Amino acid sequence: MHDRESQHEWMDFDFGVTALGSSFHGDWVLDAEDELDHVRAYLGAPEGDPAGLILLVEDILRLRDSGLDGEELNLLWRATDPPYGGSPEIRGAERAWLERLLVVAVPLARASGASEADCSSYPPCGVGGQSAVAVEHRRLAAEVVELVGSLGQRPDRSHVPLEPPLEPVRDALVRCAETVCSELAFRFLLRAADKLCSRLSPVTYRRLERLGAAFGYGPHVVDAVRYLVA
Repeated sequence: MHDRESQHEWMDFDFGVTALGSSFHGDWVLDAEDELDHVRAYLGAPEGDPAGLILLVEDILRLRDSGLDGEELNLLWRATDPPYGGSPEIRGAERAWLERLLVVAVPLARASGASEADCSSYPPCGVGGQSAVAVEHRRLAAEVVELVGSLGQRPDRSHVPLEPPLEPVRDALVRCAETVCSELAFRFLLRAADKLCSRLSPVTYRRLERLGAAFGYGPHVVDAVRYLVA
């Protein structure tokens, strides 16, 4: 649940855990010894502005501490997988994977100037969140859930079996939107649409654009799926 005033410049493109997940293109193994080595290379050396790392740490903490079960976390992570695959398999060790990511991300964030509180706590969202941002995200949750219903596989790939099946992915997205954070769920939805090559009508795409603007995104978060409009 980002602060659109102080972190807006980090939201021109995808960010946080969804951007990290989609960074695992199929050839990442050619340049990294293991998954965490890739994560370190992707995040880069510590710099003066920790905002991007704080966004990532918050996403990870929010998922780790959520009421989502392991399989739901696995489905959300797999939704970030590039269309041709490549991200690590975490099924059965979902929260352990999130903890491993924190082991890398938190020291980098602290070295960049993030406080201990930045790396261990986050503002409540969903049920119980009282800030103006939390209230706005709850207001937008219903529209995120409605758009989850439009998620499907492109018809010209309908002969390819979906793995994982579509309905559990939709259910995990809905649970994330309703119980964790609608903004985070929306980013997972965009990544899932990309992974599934989900055909988007012009009307649906305009709704995605409006919702992205409401969440404070820059120009290139939603338009990453513009190619799916047909």
